[in-house]
Amino acid sequence: MAEIKWLWGMLKGHRFRYLVSFALSVLTPLFAIINPELTRRLVDDVFVLNANGEYIVNTATTLLIPLVLAMIGTRFLRTMLDYSGVALVESSSLGMLYNLRMKLYRHLQKQDMNFFGSISSGDLMTILTSDVDMVRHNLVFVFRQIFSSSILYIVAAVYYFTINWKFALCMLAITPFILLVSMLYRTKVKGIYKELRRRLSKLNTDAQENIEGNRVVKAFANEPLEIEKFDEKSKAFREQNLYAQKVWLKFFPIINGLTECGNIVAILVGGIFLIQGQMSFGDLIAFTSLSWAVMFPFQMLGQLFNDLQRFFASAGKIMDVLSSEPQVQNTGKYAPSKDDFRGEVEFKNVSFSFEEHKVLDGVSFVIPAGKTCALMGETGSGKTLIADLLSRFYDVESGEVLVDGVDVREWDLGVLRSHMGITTQEVFLFSDTVDSNIAYGDFGLPEEEVRRFAQISAAQFIDYMPEGYETIVGERGVGLSGGQKQRIALARALAIKPGILILDDTTSAVDMETEKYIQSQLDQLDFSCTKLIIAQRISSVRKADQILLLENGHIVESGSHDELIAKRGEYYDLWKIQAGIGEAA
Repeated sequence: MAEIKWLWGMLKGHRFRYLVSFALSVLTPLFAIINPELTRRLVDDVFVLNANGEYIVNTATTLLIPLVLAMIGTRFLRTMLDYSGVALVESSSLGMLYNLRMKLYRHLQKQDMNFFGSISSGDLMTILTSDVDMVRHNLVFVFRQIFSSSILYIVAAVYYFTINWKFALCMLAITPFILLVSMLYRTKVKGIYKELRRRLSKLNTDAQENIEGNRVVKAFANEPLEIEKFDEKSKAFREQNLYAQKVWLKFFPIINGLTECGNIVAILVGGIFLIQGQMSFGDLIAFTSLSWAVMFPFQMLGQLFNDLQRFFASAGKIMDVLSSEPQVQNTGKYAPSKDDFRGEVEFKNVSFSFEEHKVLDGVSFVIPAGKTCALMGETGSGKTLIADLLSRFYDVESGEVLVDGVDVREWDLGVLRSHMGITTQEVFLFSDTVDSNIAYGDFGLPEEEVRRFAQISAAQFIDYMPEGYETIVGERGVGLSGGQKQRIALARALAIKPGILILDDTTSAVDMETEKYIQSQLDQLDFSCTKLIIAQRISSVRKADQILLLENGHIVESGSHDELIAKRGEYYDLWKIQAGIGEAA
């Protein structure tokens, strides 16, 4: 099976310990038959019938103490083997768990925006937690249990035949019926646990969205609605779980009843054989004391099949993620140093679509190195997409995006992005100190540099925070205003001294005075920097060397602020509205 082969690959570096634990699983069943055999010898050779039909100790033999000591020693050795096997399998499984989680996490870091747009964060968290744990559970318990139970059954069956083959056939005749019922159960539950896992993923997604959007929920006083939605998902998960258990409960009484028949057969048939003199009392005790070894493996089949179905559902989901390849591949080799980077940007007849919706259509423009270009336009006109294509979060559908005259697809992806400082429309801050958030792109940045870039970004408010730059920022910046988060994000982008600075609505949440201060600071940067500014306010873009007005994926106007005002076009109308000079003509 593909899942088993894949799991074997995940065990790399830990296979030897896992195989040794399996080897111990072979030895343990061998020890399981020793005590029944010693008991048989004890009963038949030590305790014997006298002439009056009473059991007495055979004083002619000295086997009593050696047999008892052997039984104690066997139990001790079996316990030690069990302990060693469990220790080895736990150790190897934890190694596999580490390998798997790290491989998954590294793989997720390589994925592009297309991947994260196609899978929910709740589903990813389910994969990284419960799915991975289910794989480990099967590795530790299920596979080992199936293997050791099979060996135990074979060893017990062989031992039975060595004592009394007729009795052995009577005992083993029940097991095919148990196996048949178990296989029928397996066919019934094959798809149940895939659906159960899907509903768990939906439940996790709903919970995560609610936690992340708690501010919106409280702002609209919509807690009852969110509770209702979560209750609905929780009930769906519970119902599927109950359905799985109901299916199991239909088969459990049959399987359990058949396994109990083993004890009945042992007593009934054994009693008949004992009366007829076809076996000794010691033989009967050996058979009955080992009947669990024949029946137990089949009694466990139902639970093992349950866990196996969960394993295949979880492993399949993990394998799907690991087999997914990003559409944006890092195949480029061009990697100039910071000193050789100029920052010239050119879009040549670029088009891009999301599914059937054309977002950009034949867009062309040039931003000379060190100059500032601003993008304006209605929501959905493609402004942020231009920044995403430049950063190569997506690849163009047609046309070219060039940086320093080289197609971004020819650049080494890490090097290309290391030359860019980006502030995104939705500001994300890590649950760390303010200092660490600003120095995220360069953890070796001196403290005075962190403070300098914070000053450039008008983030003086940091000095008044409880612990200054060592203040822990709440998850996703909870506790900070929108403007404060934007200014910390701007400081983070500037701290790497980028050759290209992309500002996506960076000052939309700050007041006009603060915005003016930030613009003046950006004009006085002590390093060469090409700036791409995305904004809705003309006050944010009027100083740009070039302003591009986008509409329906096309550039409808371009030029400086004064040039566009002189054209009396759409930009002029927008300027009049924002300046409050009456209605646009």
